[in-house]
Amino acid sequence: KSENKTATDNTEVSFVPMADLNENQISFEPKEIRLFKDVQQSYTYFLNGDVLLAKVTPCFENGKAGICKNLKNGIGFGSSEYYVLRPSANVYTEWIYIQITDEKFRKEATLKMTGTGGLKRIPREVIKSYKIPVPPNEVQSELINEFYREYSFIEGNKKLIEIYTQKIQERINKVWGN
Repeated sequence: KSENKTATDNTEVSFVPMADLNENQISFEPKEIRLFKDVQQSYTYFLNGDVLLAKVTPCFENGKAGICKNLKNGIGFGSSEYYVLRPSANVYTEWIYIQITDEKFRKEATLKMTGTGGLKRIPREVIKSYKIPVPPNEVQSELINEFYREYSFIEGNKKLIEIYTQKIQERINKVWGN
């Protein structure tokens, strides 16, 4: 937060509760606006271009992560149960997202969760010590483009499943009644 010199108490910022972070989707839509003064003390701070990662069970296992975009005034706050990952100059934001949502990372991190009962968390040290491979930007770009092609295909198939599920339900209701 100390890097932000432009926000005043009355600056509007996005607020992203855990419920608004999607499962297995690279993006999310910030829906809520709050004043900087109301969130700066108690919530996790992030900026456009950062990657959010849920650190608590079952959100982490369910794939809650996403890239911050379209934040009001470029600033966001949200759940204290987020890790915020910020890319450096030689790493694309999408590359970080791909790496932290990869099954290998998720399995390793899940094994290292601490806590009791239904409220386990990934320790900060697990995130800090995880080595993300960083190929040259051209390679990252190629792999990100491939990811988006596959992602678009999957999202299109999800929409088709929704459409045909609705059609099947309508047909069942027509034949058998509600």
